[in-house]
Amino acid sequence: MSRLLPASRRRRFGYLAAATALCLTAVGAASATEGTSSTAADPARTAQTPPGGPITSETLSEGDTTLPFKIKATGPRHLLYRKAVIPAGTATGWHYHVGAEIAVIVSGKLTRINGDDCTVRVLGAGDALVEPTGSDEVHYGVNRGTEPVVLYITDVLPKGQPVSVPAPDPGCPTSR
Repeated sequence: MSRLLPASRRRRFGYLAAATALCLTAVGAASATEGTSSTAADPARTAQTPPGGPITSETLSEGDTTLPFKIKATGPRHLLYRKAVIPAGTATGWHYHVGAEIAVIVSGKLTRINGDDCTVRVLGAGDALVEPTGSDEVHYGVNRGTEPVVLYITDVLPKGQPVSVPAPDPGCPTSR
């Protein structure tokens, strides 16, 4: 289900992406000093290194997606960063999310079935996805491979809400 954002939202998303890239560049620049010592001969480096040592950043996963998405959040939010492992032959069951979920697949192959139109997508290492939110966005994930599916996930949850909510089977075949 592909929805294009209006021009004003695309522009805002572009600004957000640029700001995020700028912040990540700053963190990357800070971490580039790791392993170097600050000396009086280099006052710029001394000024950038905090008393406890340089700031470091480690990329745990990264991936790409071509699907459009938006994240809308109002009210207090709880942020959760987690690693999920789906063993071979295991399924998530039908469910939906009340908060935004952004995931990167590190290893394995995840088959995702959309409850709205029963479309099937197979995602592998390096693929990213942003799960839509709401009770009308039911989906199912299954590991049909022989190795575990490992995902790193960031959830932006309304305060006090669960990561996912079980949902009735919408009638899509799950054995494809």
